[in-house]
Amino acid sequence: MVERRSNGGERSSKRCNEKHITDRSVKARRRRRRRKWIYFTRRISLCMIAAAAIVYCMISLKYRNTFLPNTKIGGITVSGLTIEEVQSEIRKGIERYELILEERDGAEERINGETIGLHPVFDGTLENILRKQNSLLWGLLAIRGAEYPSSYMVEYDKEHMDLAVAALDCLNPEQVVEPADAYVAFVSGIGLQIIKEEPGKAPVRKRLSEEIGKAVSSLETRISLDERAVYKEPGVSETDPELLAQKEALKVCADVTVTYRFGSRSEVLDGSTILPWLSMDGEGSAVVDRNGVEEYVVNLAKKYNTAYCAKELKTSYGPTVTITKGHYGWLIDKEAETEALLEIIRSGESQEREPVYAQKAASHDGPDYGDTYVEMNLTAQHLFYYKNGKLLIESDFVSGNEAKGWSTPAGAYELTYKQRNAVLKGKNYNTPVTYWMPFNGNIGMHDGYWRSSFGGTIYKKNGSHGCINLPPAVAKTIYENIEAHIPVLCYHLDGTETGKTTPGAGSKKTTPNSSQTENSSPAEDDTTGESQTADPGNTSSDGENPSSQPGSESRNNQIPATSPISDVSMPNQPNPSNQPNPSDNPTHPATVSPGP
Repeated sequence: MVERRSNGGERSSKRCNEKHITDRSVKARRRRRRRKWIYFTRRISLCMIAAAAIVYCMISLKYRNTFLPNTKIGGITVSGLTIEEVQSEIRKGIERYELILEERDGAEERINGETIGLHPVFDGTLENILRKQNSLLWGLLAIRGAEYPSSYMVEYDKEHMDLAVAALDCLNPEQVVEPADAYVAFVSGIGLQIIKEEPGKAPVRKRLSEEIGKAVSSLETRISLDERAVYKEPGVSETDPELLAQKEALKVCADVTVTYRFGSRSEVLDGSTILPWLSMDGEGSAVVDRNGVEEYVVNLAKKYNTAYCAKELKTSYGPTVTITKGHYGWLIDKEAETEALLEIIRSGESQEREPVYAQKAASHDGPDYGDTYVEMNLTAQHLFYYKNGKLLIESDFVSGNEAKGWSTPAGAYELTYKQRNAVLKGKNYNTPVTYWMPFNGNIGMHDGYWRSSFGGTIYKKNGSHGCINLPPAVAKTIYENIEAHIPVLCYHLDGTETGKTTPGAGSKKTTPNSSQTENSSPAEDDTTGESQTADPGNTSSDGENPSSQPGSESRNNQIPATSPISDVSMPNQPNPSNQPNPSDNPTHPATVSPGP
């Protein structure tokens, strides 16, 4: 058993030794083959490098008298060309040379080489370039390239160049558009915004000439004026810090919207109008120009004021008359409204509003006197009182004495106030009346209880001092149904005069304060029958002595001095609310002192 193991081990060991010897032999053979291959490869590579070097050197010989690959002179490719050939190319380029100018709006203009006297100048520069180049570097330059300007090889006539530049359309004043700075503006529906700057289209001539000269000297065929920065630039951009700060400071005021209501019409004041009124103070705060606001209010008044303006009235007789005198109508208090509007803008609070009025009327839509008014035909001596569009009462009356120059003036007025049991005083009369309703200074409606008839042509010789004498019952009805500010529209209408009169009450009335007696009727003495108060600051009654009114030739179609004709040139009427409170107590008659 042991012997067999021993023999087997020996045989196994022998086989291993043989295998090991075989493996070493194989590796040795492989190493020998690899060495031979490397040696052969190196020999081949060296041969190829040597061949390539020979070829490279042979090619470099070609560039001893020609320009290297990828070489440009003045934009002309001169690779492989001799000096003579390059000169020929430059001449050809100059002969057909044209510079194209690309302008900002897409337009193009051209400058011809011949026009500016362009010509070549060969001063040995080409020879210097050729002499300095290293022909052995032709491979490197084939990749990197070399470019030389031609400014030293071409020249142009400067005088002709100036003329050519001056003739360009881009310098024509009609074509030039100056740049615009960015600015703050109000955009409807959006509010205050910064409007971006506008580049415009205004070349700087000196810079334009310089850039064209550079391009021509280099024989460039196309340049962009935008890229060459020849245009004027805006001074303020949309990102300017000061502009951004200005926007924030003005925004509070500029974003205000004020809507004025005039009946069915309206006026909208917004930032488009407000912004020009705004400026900046030294501390960076917004300032509102009062003059601008005042001018706006004045224009608002011109458009919507109706006081002292002509009015159309379709009379109860059919025809339409134009009433040109009188103070009735809407009248904006320009000073008060200016101050109010200034405060609204400063506060930044948008709102709807009516302006501050010095005087109001009945309506903004249609006739300003509305549908409640007294219509007084001075020619027919007849009046109509319409209330809410319906005729309440009509009556004959007696107006101012025409023969004495005390005619009641036509015009559109309003009832100033009403008063019971007033005593009307004049130079030679002291007359009590039960119903006193002034509407034009010291001219008013009242009961003429002393008269036996009304209407017709009584007024021509036996009229009042200017007031409207009414039958007592009519005066009572009107008094009980009228209030302050109700319009009183007085006019003349040709063809309506009549000789017919209406019988009056025919009664006589006396009071302890009256200068009348039962045997002295006002109807018989027209100097005591007037029913007027005195003008403010005047001891005589308005109409007592018409000739004492400065500048008054006749009381026909005239308005008392207390009733200015023009909103622009005369002071405002006193506000009826400042009038004395009327007394309706019949047991305590009131004396009308010199007043409205």
